[in-house]
Amino acid sequence: MTKKKLTFAHNPLFGGPALADRERGVSPYREVSLELVDRDPNQPRVNFDEDKLNELADSIRRYGVIQPILIRPSKTAGRYTVISGERRLRASKLAGLEVIPAIVDTELAESSDSKLSVQLVENIQRSDLTPLERAHAIGALKEAHSLSVRDIAERLGVSKSMVQRSLDILELPDDLLNALREGASESKILLLAKIEDPEVRAGYLSDIDTLTRKDIEKNIEEAANSDSPAAEEVELSPEDLRLIEEMRRGLGMKVKLSRSSANPERGRISIDFYSNEDFQVVFRRLVAEV
Repeated sequence: MTKKKLTFAHNPLFGGPALADRERGVSPYREVSLELVDRDPNQPRVNFDEDKLNELADSIRRYGVIQPILIRPSKTAGRYTVISGERRLRASKLAGLEVIPAIVDTELAESSDSKLSVQLVENIQRSDLTPLERAHAIGALKEAHSLSVRDIAERLGVSKSMVQRSLDILELPDDLLNALREGASESKILLLAKIEDPEVRAGYLSDIDTLTRKDIEKNIEEAANSDSPAAEEVELSPEDLRLIEEMRRGLGMKVKLSRSSANPERGRISIDFYSNEDFQVVFRRLVAEV
């Protein structure tokens, strides 16, 4: 994959209007001088692992700051206070950056109906957002108001699995985040997240445009089978796929079915839940007919 130079001023991290237009309008996204951003004096965390900070600084030198920090105007005119992202702020200073991408909460009130919340919802619901931009906005909405996956899904009118997928994107290693920012397929990148070895991932990333999703799935499965004596799983039938899809829609959660090649009538169903409320929903559905 061809590496692209990160130029925030001419290639803004977020789609839509130019930076100057955003600052005049309602968009909460900005580039802010590092010299104008202060840590929150009420932040309980004061110790940061120096080795990990240096690792993050090295990553920032290579890829830039991929996930914006969350800030709000301070009581001192022209300055800002960090709400979330102090590690990124510190590492950016170590990396020698002058500016940092940020999401600015212009409302000082800690209200779930604040202006920032409305702005982020409007941004998330735009049809032209990339997966990474959507993930940033959902992550900021979650951090700003401590919302659960269910709360965000209800507010946006989307599935909980989509919200969780967006939050999962923010946990990806920087090489995959950078590939996603450069336009790589979200589904391919999430598949590559299963590969822990960065050198192995680099091989896939170099051919990401020519590899299909099925190619990646097949290679990952073959590698897993070569490392494990477990029996192969049989391919699911159209009826299996239909039932699983209905379960996903009914629960609003990720559901996976696998059948054993030794006995196709036996298998396993797994359900990913994202909160205690989700777990209670699964419990009630399972025992409803008992």
